[in-house]
Amino acid sequence: MHCGSPDQRQSLITKLDPASLRQLFDLLAPAGVNILKEPESGLVMMAVKDSLGTDFYLGEILVTEAEAAYRGLKGYAMVLGEEPEKALLTAAVEAIWLSDHEDLKSSIRKFLTSRGEGLAAAALKERQLIARTKVNFETMVKG
Repeated sequence: MHCGSPDQRQSLITKLDPASLRQLFDLLAPAGVNILKEPESGLVMMAVKDSLGTDFYLGEILVTEAEAAYRGLKGYAMVLGEEPEKALLTAAVEAIWLSDHEDLKSSIRKFLTSRGEGLAAAALKERQLIARTKVNFETMVKG
């Protein structure tokens, strides 16, 4: 999985296991990222469209948001669920991404890309296992 856009980076970070989150934290720790807003849980209304294209509110969803700064540049993140570490790491990565520190961005890009490839391989394996259980009712012989 590529990590070029903020959505792609956030998606990858939110899918990381605890060990990978720790490795990403260790990668960012020497950079001197400042926490502007500690991770905080909240609720937001989830708007969706019905089959006729009309907006309606499905309900409230739990989110965690955080803000970080790197070299005076601010990063913000809001992630689904109560995930303070993921929100903070995502905000830090976004702040770094706005900077001109290409070496650090390259290290983050390599880290997220390698983890994304592992996640993609695991998802493919799962889809293949599920596909083996698929039943095609049109080709079944009637008993």
